[in-house]
This record gives sequence, C-alpha cells and structure tokens, in this order.
Amino acid sequence: MSATLVIIIIAGAVIAIAWVLGHWWDVHRRHPQAIRQEARDLWSRTGLHWSPPEYLTAQLLISLAITIAGIAVFAQLADWVSDKAAITDLDIRFDNALHAHASPVGVTIAKAVSFIGGPAAMAVLMVAGAIYLLVRREMLLLYGWLVAFIGGGALDWALKTIFQRDRPSFPDAFVHVGGYSFPSGHSMGSLIGYGMLAYVIAHSTRGRRIDVVVAVCGGIVVLAIGFSRLYLGAHYLSDVLAGFAAGMVWLAANIIALEASLPKPAVT
Repeated sequence: MSATLVIIIIAGAVIAIAWVLGHWWDVHRRHPQAIRQEARDLWSRTGLHWSPPEYLTAQLLISLAITIAGIAVFAQLADWVSDKAAITDLDIRFDNALHAHASPVGVTIAKAVSFIGGPAAMAVLMVAGAIYLLVRREMLLLYGWLVAFIGGGALDWALKTIFQRDRPSFPDAFVHVGGYSFPSGHSMGSLIGYGMLAYVIAHSTRGRRIDVVVAVCGGIVVLAIGFSRLYLGAHYLSDVLAGFAAGMVWLAANIIALEASLPKPAVT
C-alpha cells in the first residue's frame, strides 16, 4: 500500500475515533438516565448483563469498527486500482464472465433493480423523506437526512473525479453510461439512501423486530443493486465494493452525528 493511502487511513481513523468519542461523551453527559434505560432494555431482551458504561462502550466500538473498516477497505481498493494490480485482472474476468452468461430476462430485471438505486430514485426518496420529516417537524432528523443524501452525492462526484477510472467496455453493451467508474455511485448512493431510510423507520417505530426486518430487507436491496451494475456491465467488481465501503463510512458518520444530537426518549 502506498504511503499516501496509509496516511489517508490513519487520518480517517483519527477523525473517526475523535468523532465517535465525542458522540460517546456527549450522549453520556446529556442523557444518563436514557442510557441506563437502554442498557436495562437490552438486558431484558437478550440476557446480556451490561452496565450503562459497557453499553455505551459497545456502541463506541461497533461504530468505530464500521467506520475504520470502511476507510481501510476503500483505501486498499483505491490503491489496487491506481496501481493496476491483480484486482483489475479479476475485475475484467468477472465482468466478462457475467456478460457472456447474461440473458435478456436477466438484463431486464437488472435494469429495473438498477433503476431503484439510480439518481432519479434517490432524488425521489430524498424529497419524499424530507417532506415526511418536515410534516412531523423532525428538524434535526431532516437536516441529517439532507446532509446524508447531498453530501453522499458530492462525495461520489469528488471520488470519481479524483480516480477517473474508465468504465467497462463491451461491443454489445447492455447499457450506455457516461462518467467515470470508481466508485460505483449506485452502490454508494443506495447504501446511504436505504440505510438512512432504515434508520428513520427505526427511529420512528422503536420496535426491535421491525428494525431487524427493515435492516435485512434494505441490505438485500442494496446488494441486489450492486450486483445489477455488474450484470449490466456498468461497473467493475472493485467499483461496487468501493462504493459500498465509501457509503458505509458516510452513512455511519451521519448516524453517529444524529445519535449524538437527537433527544433521547424520556425515562419513566
């Protein structure tokens, strides 16, 4: 790995640690009773005997691990792509194999799946979610929602501009897409968009079973969107993986910020 990317990983990790520690301290300081209640709820649901500090520490470690893992994965993929390492050969072989075995029905399905992760669908989701949150007067959540979508789009544009990787090329291409390839905007945008949707639903319902169902369904949709971009020959495998990694980091950062800012439910 190049020295530049090592610096990027270290800098990103330091920022992530500072951000999550700030969240941990702020929540503990402002909502001690709510944290104690959440720890008791977790105890009753799972049998895990966690004290409030242990509960917050678990939140800290999970958030930190997700953020640093996303930074590290993206940095490594970017390094391989920039150096035209062996992964680029894997990218080409993988895309060629999918293209050779694609069927007309599969292409039609992939186009439909790809559409729900595209810019138009994400714009509709952003506006619909913003209207919903505005009507409910969830202003902090509304700001976080807009920052996640708009910031994610800006980050995708910036990364594509930096790496300027050409897209896969086929004589009989299934789709004709302009712009650069790395990272996949569909993969990144859908993970951020549907991840934020799952978070808003979880925040609104506060039902643990519903949370799990929504998270699983959202994950399946995002993975399907990523695969559809590969099936259509619009991206390489490393593009999609990098999109997921970058999206995961941005989503985690926004959720951490929201968790630190949103008021906790009253403890009775």
